[in-house]
Amino acid sequence: MLVPPPPLLLLLLAVPPRQAAELRLGLRGSPRGSVSPAFLSLTLDASLAREPRFITLLSNPKLRTLARGLSPGFLRFGGTSTDFLIFDPHKDSTLEEEILSGLQAEEGACGAQPGFAAVQELLLAQWPSQEKLLLTEHSQKKHKNTTITGHTLDILHGFANCSGFHLVFGLNALLRRRGREWDSSNAGQLLGYCARRGYNLSWELGNEPNSFKKKSGIYIDGSQLGRDFIHLRRLLSQHPLYRHAKLYGPDVGQPRKHTQHLLRSFLKSGGKVIDSVTWHHYYVNGRSATREDFLSPAVLDTFATAVHDVLEIVAATVPGKKVWLGETSSAYGGGAPQLSNTYLAGFMWLDKLGLAARQGIDVVMRQVFFGAGSYHLVDASFEPLPDYWLSLLYKRLVGTRVLEASVAGADARRLRVYLHCTNPQHPKYQEGDVTLFALNLYNVSQKLQLPRQLWSKQVDQYLLLPHGKESILSRRVQLNGRLLQMVDEETLPTLHEAALAPGSALGLPAFSYGFYVIRKAKAIACI
Repeated sequence: MLVPPPPLLLLLLAVPPRQAAELRLGLRGSPRGSVSPAFLSLTLDASLAREPRFITLLSNPKLRTLARGLSPGFLRFGGTSTDFLIFDPHKDSTLEEEILSGLQAEEGACGAQPGFAAVQELLLAQWPSQEKLLLTEHSQKKHKNTTITGHTLDILHGFANCSGFHLVFGLNALLRRRGREWDSSNAGQLLGYCARRGYNLSWELGNEPNSFKKKSGIYIDGSQLGRDFIHLRRLLSQHPLYRHAKLYGPDVGQPRKHTQHLLRSFLKSGGKVIDSVTWHHYYVNGRSATREDFLSPAVLDTFATAVHDVLEIVAATVPGKKVWLGETSSAYGGGAPQLSNTYLAGFMWLDKLGLAARQGIDVVMRQVFFGAGSYHLVDASFEPLPDYWLSLLYKRLVGTRVLEASVAGADARRLRVYLHCTNPQHPKYQEGDVTLFALNLYNVSQKLQLPRQLWSKQVDQYLLLPHGKESILSRRVQLNGRLLQMVDEETLPTLHEAALAPGSALGLPAFSYGFYVIRKAKAIACI
């Protein structure tokens, strides 16, 4: 006599296996677009020089190793404090800057400087209280002028140069004559110093001019700001070294109505003298952001709307001009504590990289590489955070040519996919290979099925998952099951792939993201 199966088993048998979502990949024909080789670039906030002695932390060998991992790229030195920096070539530098400059003169700017280690240890012990001060000043909008010297510029340029980055320096735009036109005399001194030192830099003028009145009581309209940029271009042309230097701006904030008006009038007035149009984007306020915000398709989609608004203004005023995201991260105000420095933040970061490239943004500058707040890539102990490892994988695997990708059989807002030609510099891969990166915002595992013509191809998986009991709020990540950590202060780990059997579906656990390199895909756009 047959015993009937228990009810629960009957229920399980009645549920069909989860169908894999079908990937639709644009492997034939031309690429959708392309981005700069420096697409993923970095920022240092100018608040790091609020007490110039802390700028010497940039000489740390571990920090430089981590920066080199993300090169090549641009390194923007800017932010709110840009418009409160005064250059004084005659003022004495801080003791720490003097000591470091002396060591660098003896051992070279890119040397390890072991003699400075004790000074750095002391600075690191003092950094938490300095960070607290910076965040308090920022939230209370209490901005004070800070004086920097030639040594400050030397250390900053040395860090960029030794790490494989091109420095973009933001000049103070709030120095005004009669409260109106820009007073360029201090900028002239700074340019003169950098030219004499032979520093090859690019330049910006001011940060978020839409907030000048709130920050300083000074209102500058877009037309005047455009004239100020024309003035700066003339000033640059006085130095043979900077006659063809790049100039970027106007670094406006979120494209709300007032800011859109300012950007439009700026571009009409001075758009012809800039090399790329820069603007800033954050999804949420760091003080009120929630875990749910980071996983919300609706929140992620707000970025696409903002990009559309900016591109529309640029097309109508300076058609053909490149557009850069000159400063961006998850949450403004220094980030969202306990969120922006965890695995969770990777959903916003990876989706922004995918959407920005797809919509035609040429460069994305991540706020910040190292500094105050919780949205940094490297923390105050010089430990790389999840977004650092995500950026490292992106740099290694993702090329500049953007291809079409979509899914069928799943909600595309929750299962988000992007496709590029694979980075041709990667030693393992070849022309015609493609890199897919995907984010699963579902609370259950999802599978992606490759198009039938790719079933015979080998796929290398680079799946990033949180490490430890904190789950998606962890500050540590594993790649294909291995914890990612530095080998030593001067060595990054090998990023090991997991080879998937040909024809197998690509699995993404609940709330996860990863990269998949499809070898010998023979994508026409990538050859």
